[in-house]
Amino acid sequence: MYIQLDPEAKSWIEAKGANLTIKTLVVNSCCAPGIQEFLAIPGKPKTINHFNQFNAEGISIFIHKNISQTEKLTIKVSGFGQFKSISARFQ
Repeated sequence: MYIQLDPEAKSWIEAKGANLTIKTLVVNSCCAPGIQEFLAIPGKPKTINHFNQFNAEGISIFIHKNISQTEKLTIKVSGFGQFKSISARFQ
């Protein structure tokens, strides 16, 4: 897997402990098909055995085993000040 880490995202993750967890969030509804989104959370997962660990530029990235890992992963930060958040996108 190729991991592209935005410089701002790298420094943001390092400030949060140099660990990032990526997992899926599935939202189901009664009237429309379910939506699957990727959720990026600073820190290590509670159950490490459900995740594969990758290292990119000194950052440990834990990706849930149910996520296809043959693609390119892009990690970016959006927002400003206290309202910054991290996003992960597979291509």
